[in-house]
Amino acid sequence: MKNEQLFNIYPKRSFSTKDEVLSFIGQESNKLTGVWPTDIKNNLLKRENQGSIEIAPGVLLPHFESPSFSKSKVLILPLKPAIRVWNDEIYDVKLVIVILLKTDEKKSIKQEITKFTRKLADDKYLDKLINVENNK
Repeated sequence: MKNEQLFNIYPKRSFSTKDEVLSFIGQESNKLTGVWPTDIKNNLLKRENQGSIEIAPGVLLPHFESPSFSKSKVLILPLKPAIRVWNDEIYDVKLVIVILLKTDEKKSIKQEITKFTRKLADDKYLDKLINVENNK
């Protein structure tokens, strides 16, 4: 079964640690993009080491670009309960949004991702994503 949608939301997921979250992201990304889970996880950790991925208190936006992706994907994971300690600087993570951008992606897809990321500046929009299972 092919997943053609750009945005993939995973409500009602429960994780105890950052490693569990990254492993889940790696597995799901592998299904969606064809890239090995360990490669996804390593690239996300590399990106995190380059600078903070926290865009608002408790909201993370890890992202990277690769020519290995079969397609671009955005994974949205509201976390219940929150991950208390992500790293030495990030605590109480309630939402992880992962952007996996295929190198040389079509302009229309890039514009859709850009439009989405602009919405992330709105606290009400972030709250809606954090509580996505309550909005069905």
